[in-house]
Amino acid sequence: MHKLTLTAIVAMALAVGVQASAQDASGYWAGVLNDRIHILVHVTATADGRHEGTIENTDNESGPLPFSAIDIHGNHLRLAADKIGGSYDGNWDAHEQAWVGSWTMQGQTLPLVLKHTAAPSTASKRMARPQDEAIAKGPLPYLQENVVFPNDAAHVTLGGTLTKPKGAGPFPAVVLISGTGANTRDEVSAGHKIFLVLADALTRKGIAVLRYDKRGVGESTGDFGSATTADFASDAKAAVEWLSKRSDIDHAHIGVMGHSEGGVIAPMVAVADRNVAFVVMLAGPGVRGDKLFVEQAYGVALASGTPAAYVAKRRAFDQKLYSAVVDANTHDQEVDRVKAVIDSGLAEKVIEPKEAESLPGDVMRPWMEQFLKLDPAIALKQVTVPVLALNGSLDLAVPAKLNLPAIRQALSGNRDATVIEVAGLNHLFQTAKTGAPSEFAHIEETVAPSALSMITDWVVCHTHAP
Repeated sequence: MHKLTLTAIVAMALAVGVQASAQDASGYWAGVLNDRIHILVHVTATADGRHEGTIENTDNESGPLPFSAIDIHGNHLRLAADKIGGSYDGNWDAHEQAWVGSWTMQGQTLPLVLKHTAAPSTASKRMARPQDEAIAKGPLPYLQENVVFPNDAAHVTLGGTLTKPKGAGPFPAVVLISGTGANTRDEVSAGHKIFLVLADALTRKGIAVLRYDKRGVGESTGDFGSATTADFASDAKAAVEWLSKRSDIDHAHIGVMGHSEGGVIAPMVAVADRNVAFVVMLAGPGVRGDKLFVEQAYGVALASGTPAAYVAKRRAFDQKLYSAVVDANTHDQEVDRVKAVIDSGLAEKVIEPKEAESLPGDVMRPWMEQFLKLDPAIALKQVTVPVLALNGSLDLAVPAKLNLPAIRQALSGNRDATVIEVAGLNHLFQTAKTGAPSEFAHIEETVAPSALSMITDWVVCHTHAP
């Protein structure tokens, strides 16, 4: 929602004397999305005159991802990264000596200027991540096992890590379900390995933890770009089923814990699989996707310093655009309504022409269509097992004031539901000042100890772990 992967400072100095033309896109190009996501693009020319390359969030240790297509026509550059459902459209600006355009991914279009930069140093400085580093240093008082398990229904295999206490067991267990984006098993965001820290804290308390790469990412097979929330829920259900067949796992105490979009998925899995004994929602949405995205974009834009007048106009535009998708009865009706809203937004100068070109395909792609219409309350009302739902008071991606009341209402019939707004924490459950995504990378703390204690204490209480 997803989960956003956000940033540390990246060197942006231009190489002395470097010039480029629209016919020469080769080299390294650096840019910043929304003042916080640092992007590095690498383009090379092949012997047959084509181009290939990669895109990388330099604050995220998941590494570069290959482009599925690179098209250069005159002064126009288009980059497509189907694996993550993203694309870039830009035009060469001779005065700026840069590609000036926009990056579109998962319903959001942001301006992105790519300027020529030197090849990155392999010895670039990393910001301190004390919690991650302490785990890496060891020694660890528990066991780690690299595992592979199938989702037979989807014909994919998922690669992950199982951490478990030493001894024969059987141990209570938790499946970690990551948020929006091409996340690996550690759910790396702004250089923070969130799921590594969560798994460590839980396993030290006697809980086995399974975390895994999303389909099409890392060691998992499948197609990430075409997957929907329902597909990711199917993968999480497969993780629960795999754990329920292991002799070292207590089959009566297997829970699911989701962060951001994973917080929507966790209740869906609990309804679909009776093996699930409890649910933990970490910054999980409680309102329908269209309402969530409108308020998310509004809050993040204001916190990022976007003029209030434009933010208000954009908020109204987003509401109309998403309603055009949600309220349509047929695909043709949806296409017509989306086009009408975009034409109006273009005429009123709420959006730029390049965004107008890419928006229809983005807002109507399968993941976006499904999530805009997804109402978390439908599954939450059917959950009968214990639930813990936490949101930080400074969460701008999934605002607590909007989502927690809806979660409380949906769980009103559940006798063991705990819903808490945690003061001073952001979307990653870091101790923050404003909650703006631009802070994520500059906070050394990966997950606040207070949040870790609340989560682990609740799980231990509901699993009778030692």
